[in-house]
Amino acid sequence: MFRVGTNYQSMVAQRRLGDVSKHQSEERTKLSSGSRITEAAFDPAGLAIATGMKARSVSNMQAQRNVNDGISLLQVAEGTLSVMHGIASRLRELAMQAANDTVGAPERAVANKEFQQLTREVKRLTASTKYNGNHIINGKGSTYELQIGIHNDPQANRLKYDLQKVLASNNNFGLDSQNILSKDSARGSFAKIDSMINEVSSSRAKLGGAMNRMQSATQNLQIGRENLEASKSKITDADVAMKTTNIAKDEIVKSATLSLLAQANSRPALASKLIDA
Repeated sequence: MFRVGTNYQSMVAQRRLGDVSKHQSEERTKLSSGSRITEAAFDPAGLAIATGMKARSVSNMQAQRNVNDGISLLQVAEGTLSVMHGIASRLRELAMQAANDTVGAPERAVANKEFQQLTREVKRLTASTKYNGNHIINGKGSTYELQIGIHNDPQANRLKYDLQKVLASNNNFGLDSQNILSKDSARGSFAKIDSMINEVSSSRAKLGGAMNRMQSATQNLQIGRENLEASKSKITDADVAMKTTNIAKDEIVKSATLSLLAQANSRPALASKLIDA
């Protein structure tokens, strides 16, 4: 049957042409942005899942920064203790020198001036070493809670560290009452200096262990984020090969549809030939 009033074939071809053009535009948008879900309508469920994953990934990065800040805190404390180690070694060296009878009172008095300056420096270091305004090795200490996980589980997501337990520097390690003005007083200072060396060594070991623990926490966070990003990528990232193939396929379909549309639009012209006949 041949009709002129309604060109059904042309209408079908136009609808198909619109569908192909729309799909081709969507594929080009996804390809150019690199994202499979450029708007919620493309995959509502996938978008909801990916958004949650993105929030966890961002929180993971902040957790890594939190751990790095904690490591920096411990590095400040450990750096000061390293200086105090050097001071303690020099104090013992001076005491050993003054304990020997080959030096006289004038030499001991000169050595004692340096000895007293160093003991005061130890006191100054313990009192002045701070991180973000908080004392960290003065014996009073601060309790730090580091948020190293992305949830609110105290055991699994927080690391608590009490710096008060690192260094008990009460009474400046007992050095305030020490001097090396005489042979006996110099020898008597050995025990206090050795006690300081042992305490500083123990404190540095504690800090080193805590830093290693935090490094492990950082590695765990990095692995977790890698896996999370890989999962999110499977949902949101565009498959470049597939999108390119789809665009090429749509181009072929579009050309064929345009050809059919041209034929459909030319069919009513045949009516004039029938009338002329």
